[in-house]
Amino acid sequence: MSRTTWIFLRHAESVANAGGWLSGWENVQLTERGRGQALAARDAIADHPIGRCLTSDLDRAIATARLALGARTVPMHHLGELRERNLGVLQRVAIAECTADGRRARWLSPWSEGPPGGESRARAVRRALAALRAWDDGTPTLVVGHGSVLRGVVALFDGLGPDELHALPPTANAEPMIRVGPPPPLPRA
Repeated sequence: MSRTTWIFLRHAESVANAGGWLSGWENVQLTERGRGQALAARDAIADHPIGRCLTSDLDRAIATARLALGARTVPMHHLGELRERNLGVLQRVAIAECTADGRRARWLSPWSEGPPGGESRARAVRRALAALRAWDDGTPTLVVGHGSVLRGVVALFDGLGPDELHALPPTANAEPMIRVGPPPPLPRA
């Protein structure tokens, strides 16, 4: 059984975060505040060994990873499996709007439901866990991804079930979450 140390890091503040809208698979950039958050993350993980970095293939995660790694030279791998959920019809929709009209509760909060044209939290977390399992070899790994996916992954590492995810607070931008051990089993649908 591996003892991989995983340092999970949600990307730093993006223009979508600052603007209060859902980006999903949209390729958005970091804000100036976000760049500062990523640099603060670099300081927070400075004493942790890192042998490689796995990132989502979206720009906000890649930029966060580069800033958080600073001068460290480790292999960096961009994985589509670590992307945020595809939010389908909710991409580019204001969070306040989809909260007020109930779409957020109906399509984003449940484990097995997703918006039309998008994917469920279950599907997104399963693909991320499958990727982590493929890389689970004991190498200390920085994983830079997205809020919804990492929230689910870390909760499962912590022994929580899918039905408990809705009660968790949102994953903060660029705040390291360290877990050790093999990725948890893939949850059932």
